[in-house]
Amino acid sequence: YEKLRSDGIRAWVVENSRIAAVMTASAIRSVREAANSQCCRAVTAASDATKTCKEAVRSRMTALLATSKNTLETAKVKAIKASTTAKTIAKNGHVQATAVGAAGGAAAVGAWRQEAIRKERV
Repeated sequence: YEKLRSDGIRAWVVENSRIAAVMTASAIRSVREAANSQCCRAVTAASDATKTCKEAVRSRMTALLATSKNTLETAKVKAIKASTTAKTIAKNGHVQATAVGAAGGAAAVGAWRQEAIRKERV
């Protein structure tokens, strides 16, 4: 109050305005630094999350590739085994005789059925 009375109101307002400007600038700097720090932490967290996600996807893809290769190898082995078994069975004389007998029987039944159908129509 003494300063206000001795220097006048204009000087008092100018001095308090300067003090307010310095305090405001300081507050703005503090807020800006805090915002920049938060932004850096957010970018780092997003980058870490992306890296973790990429690593998880790569790991899963590697596991799926290994499983697919194992499945393919198993399918090849089973196909070779089935082919070998079918060839062995086809070479067996008893199986050949049975197949010929079944084919002959089917042909006979088919011929008999055709004859029966033709007689029904007449």
